[in-house]
Amino acid sequence: MQNLHKLAFICLLAISCTSDEINTDETNERETPILPITEDSTFRIENSILLKNESEVSYKGVNALQTFGLVDPDQMNAWNIQIVREFIGNLGEQPLEGTAIQGSDGVWYHPLQAIVNRNRAHNRITILCPFGWVYPDGNQLLLTGLNPSQQDFYNSYASKMQQIAEHFKNQPDVWIEVWNEPYHWNNQNDYSHDLWLSDMKQMVDNLRAIVGFHNIILVPGNEQGQSEEVIHEKGDELLNQRYNLLFDIHAYEKWLVNSSKNQIKARIQKLNENGFCIIFGEVGVQNVDNVMPVKYFLEALEDTKTSILAWLWSKNSNYNNSLMDDKGHPNSHENNNFWGETFKDFLGK
Repeated sequence: MQNLHKLAFICLLAISCTSDEINTDETNERETPILPITEDSTFRIENSILLKNESEVSYKGVNALQTFGLVDPDQMNAWNIQIVREFIGNLGEQPLEGTAIQGSDGVWYHPLQAIVNRNRAHNRITILCPFGWVYPDGNQLLLTGLNPSQQDFYNSYASKMQQIAEHFKNQPDVWIEVWNEPYHWNNQNDYSHDLWLSDMKQMVDNLRAIVGFHNIILVPGNEQGQSEEVIHEKGDELLNQRYNLLFDIHAYEKWLVNSSKNQIKARIQKLNENGFCIIFGEVGVQNVDNVMPVKYFLEALEDTKTSILAWLWSKNSNYNNSLMDDKGHPNSHENNNFWGETFKDFLGK
């Protein structure tokens, strides 16, 4: 869906708080990379299985906004957070290392390496995900719902993503997602599964063109990330001669409304049986309409040992998806289905 509650919250947060182009045609013609033989395989994917040091693993964590400022790691420890998906709202100007910078939008952005170092010091995996692009005049365009290759900044996007891949290529606990929630929520705006396949090939191969970059790459589904349909239809073609791809699905209306535990498990198991390794990069209790139930969904993920990250690690008593209230306690009340306590309990299992 259109994530209106989430977008409004992000825009409010951002208010308060030139790359070399690459040729898209050259990206299309680039020889498809093959699975390398490397000694460093800390994390790798084999069919539907995520492996760490050759042992099957799954993770529970949260989405965070540390590009706006580092959070208290001890509080994350108290919640047993194992993995963090980091919001990059100004991809073009986002610093990789050094000190914080003020972007064209007037917002201060902290370097990605500092965020990774903080997470790593507490044994947490970091997923870096582009959520927005800021133009020189300071206007921000959020990536959700867009067709990636049709954007006027696409070449500059690809160049910056290669810079990120180059910087983190020897840091296997850093995973990179190519784009947050692409394409229309109901497959409109000229969307097709062929467009998804073409875009994902370009964006994945763009990262793999960096010599030595073998890190996990996250690939979103269609329908603003909520649908697995395109994974079933085109996932095999994307995986052909490509490796360490983790498919990211977001759980809102299309997973939480009118769904039973068994139905959710069946959808997950079908993906696994077809050889697709998945992660739920977001789940929250509210999106475009009423607060939604999450109990059956979390139970299904626990049963199937599927990795999951909640939206959102923040302190905001007035935002139903915020896991904490203004004082840093679990944000739990009848109006948000006791979201904070529910997910904290889930993390502790």
